[in-house]
This record gives sequence, structure tokens and C-alpha cells, in this order.
Amino acid sequence: MATNQEVRTHLEEIRASINSEINTVVDYERFGAMMTAGSKATELAKVTTVPTASIHAADCAICTAWDGTSAPVE
Repeated sequence: MATNQEVRTHLEEIRASINSEINTVVDYERFGAMMTAGSKATELAKVTTVPTASIHAADCAICTAWDGTSAPVE
């Protein structure tokens, strides 16, 4: 069984990865016109290639093992 803390940590890691991807898109929108062709290609690759940390399987071992009965974190 996965504890509440394990599931929370796991989901926080996914959220951090997604936030990073969003920030890349925002930066590209703001500064893309000023970037060199090489920089543009690098930034586009960051968004069009899904990082492993952002992939979340429907059968995730941590999430599917969560029983939700662990003591609350204080």
C-alpha cells in the first residue's frame, strides 16, 4: 500500500514537471521572436517531447496502491 505521503510526493513531482513545461511555453511566447533558430528549436523540443516525469500511467503503481487510510501528515 502507498501512504498518503508517498502519493503526495509522487503527484508533486508530476506537478513540478508540468509547471516547467508550461513555463517553457510562456517563455517561448514572450521571447520566441527574439530567439535564434537554434534556440527556438531547442525550446520547441522541450514542449513537443513529453518528459518522462510528466508521463503518468493509468496503472501507476503508487496511485493504484494508495489506500487513503494513512495517518494525516502534520
